[in-house]
Amino acid sequence: MKAYLVSFLLVGLALGGMGLGTFAWFTDQETVENNVIATGNVDLKAWTENCWGRVAPLNVDNLVPSKNTWTPAGDIKLQNDGTVPLKWKAYLVKTGGDLPTDDKLEFKFKKTSWLNSAPGEAAADIEAADAELDSLFPGASKVYTWSQISNAETTELNSDNFGGAMNDINPFTRTLSVHVKLDENAGNVYSNKDVTFKVIFIATQTDNPGWAQTSPAV
Repeated sequence: MKAYLVSFLLVGLALGGMGLGTFAWFTDQETVENNVIATGNVDLKAWTENCWGRVAPLNVDNLVPSKNTWTPAGDIKLQNDGTVPLKWKAYLVKTGGDLPTDDKLEFKFKKTSWLNSAPGEAAADIEAADAELDSLFPGASKVYTWSQISNAETTELNSDNFGGAMNDINPFTRTLSVHVKLDENAGNVYSNKDVTFKVIFIATQTDNPGWAQTSPAV
């Protein structure tokens, strides 16, 4: 009998303990809808114009060896159509022709517009002398050989040499005036030949430590 009483009391205490932990509370729930997270984008627009301002490929005719004569090829126009600041690099890829593409073929890329100029606004007053361009735009009259700007990994044609990042404020056009020279020591092996090429631009966010879509492994 005592064992039954003890068991009964234990069961009662257990049930009572369970009851002590049960409460009732007022609650409510509210929903806020139509929230949005939108991502930005990197969008570098590039095109070329001839010396008369018409959209056309870069072009040089009748190039001959010279000591200091640079022949205009046209302009490269760059515009940030994206939503974030970007950095860029570019390189040349030969697509045809028989002209040797070695260090005898030289290039200059002169920046002839202000950093944040609107399309068509060129700083004509500072285009008169390379010295002025050099002082305002580091690298503006630097001489590049084909080998220096024809490899995607090592190209020296990049935003660092032309005023840094292109910002995401009102899209503007940056103009790079392209000039070409054939070294004075280029002999007959370069005579009566041509080369066709394309210019490939790569752009990414300025925060990207590299150029790929994913950061390098640490």
